[in-house]
Amino acid sequence: MSFTKRTLYRSVSAIALASVAMAAQAQESQDSGMEEFEEITITGIRGALRQSLETKRASYAIVDAISAEDIGKFPDKNVAESLQRISGVTIQRQFGEGQGVAIRGASQNMTLTTLNGQNVASTGWFVFEPARRSFNYSLLPSELVGNIEVYKSSQADLNEGGVGGTVVINTRKPLEMDDLSIYASAEGAHTNDSGEIDPQLSGLVSWKNERGNFGVLMSAVYQRRQMQRQGNEAFWEWGAGPVAFEQDRKRRAFNTTVQFEPTDALTLTANWVDMQMKADNTNYALWLTQGNTSWSGVDVPENCLQNATPVCGPLGVAYYQARPREATMKSRVYDFDAEYRGDGYQVDFQIGKTTSSGGTDFEMVLEDGTGGTAIPGGTYDFTGGNQTWDTASFDITSYDPGSLVMGTGSAFNKTPKTDEEFYAQADVEYDVDLGLIKSIKTGLRYADHNTTSRQYIFNQEAGFDPRISTSGLNAGLIDVGAGDYQILRIDADAVKDWAKASITGEATEILGAYSEIDEKNTAAYVMATFEGDGFRGNAGVRYVHTSATSTYYLNNQLTSTNAKYSQFLPSFNVAMDLKEDLVLRASAARVMTRPQYVDMYVNPNVVGANDDLPDNQFWIVGNVGLKPFISDQFDVSLEYYFAEGSILSAGFFLKDVKNFVSNTEYSATTAEIGFPGTMRDTEVPFGWTVQEKINGKSANIKGFELQYQQEFANGFGTVLNYTYTDSAADDADTFTDGQEVLSDASKHSFNATGYYENEDFRARLSYNYRSKYMLRETGAYGNRLHKAYGSLDFSASYYVTSQISVNVDVINILEKSAKQFGNNATPTANSGFTGGFPLYEYEMPRRILVGVSFKY
Repeated sequence: MSFTKRTLYRSVSAIALASVAMAAQAQESQDSGMEEFEEITITGIRGALRQSLETKRASYAIVDAISAEDIGKFPDKNVAESLQRISGVTIQRQFGEGQGVAIRGASQNMTLTTLNGQNVASTGWFVFEPARRSFNYSLLPSELVGNIEVYKSSQADLNEGGVGGTVVINTRKPLEMDDLSIYASAEGAHTNDSGEIDPQLSGLVSWKNERGNFGVLMSAVYQRRQMQRQGNEAFWEWGAGPVAFEQDRKRRAFNTTVQFEPTDALTLTANWVDMQMKADNTNYALWLTQGNTSWSGVDVPENCLQNATPVCGPLGVAYYQARPREATMKSRVYDFDAEYRGDGYQVDFQIGKTTSSGGTDFEMVLEDGTGGTAIPGGTYDFTGGNQTWDTASFDITSYDPGSLVMGTGSAFNKTPKTDEEFYAQADVEYDVDLGLIKSIKTGLRYADHNTTSRQYIFNQEAGFDPRISTSGLNAGLIDVGAGDYQILRIDADAVKDWAKASITGEATEILGAYSEIDEKNTAAYVMATFEGDGFRGNAGVRYVHTSATSTYYLNNQLTSTNAKYSQFLPSFNVAMDLKEDLVLRASAARVMTRPQYVDMYVNPNVVGANDDLPDNQFWIVGNVGLKPFISDQFDVSLEYYFAEGSILSAGFFLKDVKNFVSNTEYSATTAEIGFPGTMRDTEVPFGWTVQEKINGKSANIKGFELQYQQEFANGFGTVLNYTYTDSAADDADTFTDGQEVLSDASKHSFNATGYYENEDFRARLSYNYRSKYMLRETGAYGNRLHKAYGSLDFSASYYVTSQISVNVDVINILEKSAKQFGNNATPTANSGFTGGFPLYEYEMPRRILVGVSFKY
């Protein structure tokens, strides 16, 4: 099969993938029989891997792909966890589930994710979730996905935004499927932290008429997950303790797609996607305060100091705390696409809107009614890299403060967020005969984006007593800590009902927390596709103009600040067929990622005021005039397709990234910053840490990837890959921790998968590993080092009949813990962010899913 024809360029789309598979099927059916070939090639693990390699081989750019193994059967239950099996891709997990995707050493915030080629509005349910451009993968059920392409190099017709890379998620289309396709599955999921068995249901129906020119696809997913997460946290210097997080996560998603081809030349597609998650949650903690703080007057012996920070000594008091919350997250996409294929040209027009809302709808803080209970003779010892405590005669398990005091004002609030975008795009591609140039493609795109973050305080009736007795609220014990600890669990629903009964009137908005970004983005591009004897590629340039406005309140007056910038983004890709089975690729491009919305909010983001920690007040000031990240990058790879469904490849990449967002940081008193809110008496002496956003220095990312994939004749197969990434900022002061390594960048990552399948059975065992990496957040959680992490996963399916299968998935078999340490480059006295201090540790659960699926 020749890979120099222009049709292969279009094979990146799902339609051409199906065409290539059908052509191969017809050729082999003479010897092996069409039905047998369908079973082996079109579906199953090997079929999905072959389609992914076909996409990679046919592409002009440097692309990897993942294809569904069957209708409703993506390799993993979480899309991000499937993506981590691609070389150069690493993920971040939040509460045991993949949420963010980073590519080739660039932060997850530099990964552009699109759904059917366009942006997806995204917020988050977590109270501390900042307003970012990155997509929250925990919202997207894998059952909706047909295939994914990961562009590691750029080309002019790709939407701008991916310095790390671009992830293109494609849903299924009815005209690409059989006349009638039906899929349904029912599963039970057991997680060993909560001990609950939760339902997971999904279904899909796709139909098209006899002419094959009109089709409708509808799919739906419902998932429930009752989860817990135990761990240790430290807010130093004040205290640390065993903590727990529990959540009742209910996720549902709907997708409806209608396609109509009134003529052979015209295809009309309307697509609607609705994803929602209800994510009520409660944090529990028993804080064990430090008895030898710098203000305690207690001396710290030399053997208890690590980089000038106490890591062992006496305990102060035990302090119980609970934070019940109600939270939601929703994203919707309404999209219409019209494609017209003329004689030697093709026109595509797309228009749509995507909206998202999320955040915490209700939050309350319940604190120890005793104000803290002394722990006589108690000690802490963090010298071994773990948080351990000896509470002497004090019994953590039986501790009951007797009463809880409800926080009021900003501690009794809601923090809603919104995100929406209207977009319109038109693309035209002409076939030409200009020597090596075979087609010219050009297009325009306009997007109007708006995002908001707000905070409201619930007003309470006069005379409300914020103290409540724990009698009648006792709901047993909850496991806490990275170890064998248990503390009092309360009836969170009863406490919320009690607090809600005190609310009167409308909630009062904190104007100082109002943040809004209006952004208008215009892009135009032109790209030429060329081919010659044994080579093919494309070259083009994309022009981008952005105008942004930050709206906020200043002295109770609505105020706005504007900024704008433009960029030219040239790109070049070439693929050379050195031999029939050997492809050399090279790419050079300038790419960009716009700064995160949370960094563009001009008004101060206030963190830590009027809470139980005395020295964690942050005044975080954004900058709407931040420049975009700009990367000049080069890629080269060599791919050897030595057998069907098999590859051996190596790739080298280099990125020169400019305009990193950094913080200037200094201390200020309440009077100096003019804080209008409420502070506790214990907070006032410590004042504020002011963090202001600025564009920092440049950074370099370089590395290489190795990939080996082979299927064997006996039904076995393997996929192996390894990525080495070396990332460093030009100056140590780019980040406040003084470390030069970039956020989310692991030096080493590898994936190893072995699989077996026959007509009746499929099984896969995968191990994914990444070395240590930096996590950086503004506010109390700060910049810290995440230790190396690896996950072993297993999945299997047994086909009772050709239509019914029994499925088993086991996620995180080894229950590897996640550990995070302070990592400031220079010793930071009395701070948990000093190098080597054990800040956070979380136990990661094993999850088992067993179910049955039906397809027709």
